Amino acid sequence: MSQSIGVYGGREIVARLRENAPGFVFVDGEECERCRIVVVDVDAADVLNDPPRKSLVRIVLYDGAIDGERRAGDIRVPRASFVANPAETLAVAVDLVGTVIHAAELETEVAYLTQIHELMTIADAGTVSERITRTVLDLLGLTHGTLFLHDPRVERYVVSYTSDPAVRETGEFLPGIPPDLLQRALSSGQLFAADRAAGMIVMPMQAQHDLVGVIRVALGPHDHFDDEAAINVSRYLRSVASVLSNIYQLTRSRDLAMRDDLTKAYNRRFFESYLDEEIERAKRYSATCSIIFLDLDDLKTVNNAHGHLAGSRTLQEVAKRILAAVRGIDKVVRFGGDEFCIILPQTDQEQAVAVAHRVRKALMSEPFHLADNIDISISASFGIATYPSHGITKDDLIRQADAAMYRVKSTTKNAVGVAVAGDDQRLSRA
Repeated sequence: MSQSIGVYGGREIVARLRENAPGFVFVDGEECERCRIVVVDVDAADVLNDPPRKSLVRIVLYDGAIDGERRAGDIRVPRASFVANPAETLAVAVDLVGTVIHAAELETEVAYLTQIHELMTIADAGTVSERITRTVLDLLGLTHGTLFLHDPRVERYVVSYTSDPAVRETGEFLPGIPPDLLQRALSSGQLFAADRAAGMIVMPMQAQHDLVGVIRVALGPHDHFDDEAAINVSRYLRSVASVLSNIYQLTRSRDLAMRDDLTKAYNRRFFESYLDEEIERAKRYSATCSIIFLDLDDLKTVNNAHGHLAGSRTLQEVAKRILAAVRGIDKVVRFGGDEFCIILPQTDQEQAVAVAHRVRKALMSEPFHLADNIDISISASFGIATYPSHGITKDDLIRQADAAMYRVKSTTKNAVGVAVAGDDQRLSRA
């Protein structure tokens, strides 16, 4: 049997029990503190008054008579008869422990189901994330944790809730979590991995084959948790993963509603909400963000010469080239007609200019092949504005970028304009 039996009663008793019950594992000393079943000699009075915290069944050995009322979980057995034939009493103790643990697991499952029912009625992802993270921290007995949820709008994992003051949005795919540690957690049976060198516990949350979220708990040099806590957390997270899956599917549905039907770039509705979020994130973390407005030069001539179907094909190809020229975290939006916008998180003015020129060159790199006998070339005029240099609100940035773009549009075309203080504009054709 794998059930370890703790013995408080001296090495002589331990030796005799090992001899008379070879199917059990007996331990003494500090190891007793982790045992569900303990054998206690009445001479170990301090143990009787303050039983080990994890013990569920205590086999109390005595000679003659025993004083005091029996405590819950105590089995009183004459010492001589138990030591001579301990197997039957120990088997009963193992059965009792199994029953108690099973009952506790059922009670826990009912509590989890109750919480799941409550969470399913909450529409706000942040509130759900807070409840889940706080429950995990309570089970582990730790303090600082963060729940990252996958957001298809930005194609990365973002902070949905955190109680960790050290957490920062970095724009990484999964901020601050080493890939090897995540892989170790995913490949473990418990979906749980702790690394003291990295100072964290990582707990992935899967729904079917989707990694919908990851919880990271800070683990300091003096923080401790036990195996039982890890098992309980894993059981809990498996129970509530379905709630996060529902949030994830809802987010994906919203994402589809925010796509332009023709180009599959994001639409104006997405632009309005997401730019607000990026500005707020930049403000919170004293970071920068930029936007690029671009308007295609002379698309009307394509429509007039080849028809509106060719114009629509051109817009589709333009969107593909823009997407291929920017980072995964940059968002490409069809702002309206033949005008696009690129939202660049954590990007300053100089970096935004580099992105604009990369996109400009991608558009000009080779003709657009629209049909067997239709090849066209098209350029664009670009305008850039950066938070907080050119504005601290969404409307300020839009106005500045739009003005910079139209200055290019009305003069040189096929160039990049940058908003500067005083609404002065600079043009660049590098």
